[in-house]
Amino acid sequence: MKFLGPHACEEALARGELQVLRVAPTAWERQSKLREAARVKGVVIHREPVDALDRRAEGQRHNGVLGEGGEIRLSELEVLLERIRDRGPLALVLALDGVTDPHNFGAILRTAAAAGVDGVVFPERRSAQVNDAALRASAGTAGRVPLVRVVNLGRALDELKEAGAWIYGLAAGPGSRSLFAEPFDRATVLVLGSEGEGLHEKIAERCDGLLAIPMPGGTESLNVSAAAAVALYQALARRGG
Repeated sequence: MKFLGPHACEEALARGELQVLRVAPTAWERQSKLREAARVKGVVIHREPVDALDRRAEGQRHNGVLGEGGEIRLSELEVLLERIRDRGPLALVLALDGVTDPHNFGAILRTAAAAGVDGVVFPERRSAQVNDAALRASAGTAGRVPLVRVVNLGRALDELKEAGAWIYGLAAGPGSRSLFAEPFDRATVLVLGSEGEGLHEKIAERCDGLLAIPMPGGTESLNVSAAAAVALYQALARRGG
């Protein structure tokens, strides 16, 4: 996996995932602290021309710094279930039902990390995965939040419910209530659907309730990453931040 830019490399280094650090001559002195931290941890460091970094980055911005390393470590559902039991009514989890665009996926992970969620659950099929594009979109923060990849999202939601979580699906429609009317005073799982189709019917049926984001301006819907940000921070606000 590639880590583009100094911030993403710092995050990867802190997680123990950075194996190779490549720095352009123009950024060499400026990144002395990063180079020293990487050297201490045994990371291989190369001084490399900017055009070589451009080729490795495949046209993406790198600001003179590019890292390489292993995949981000995923967590297990059992660990998340135990955390929900421990956290009780403060637990907050995101579940993604068919979010396939890696840029949306990465943006959601960035918001989830900022909001301090207990985990993000996503299926191994018909979903974006934690790859270079998603990592870039997350600005290197994807590894800060526990990521749980499951074979069957529906069964995972059932297990989350059994652990004490209340499952909310974000979906507009006659059966939905306003997101802003919900107190979020219990362990919560927010389920977001795909960019085009929304929640799948079988996933919606597993939800304890459906919530809609009010659209007083008449816009039909928000981008899924924007909807995730609104929902997460509304939940935090109702709990007193």
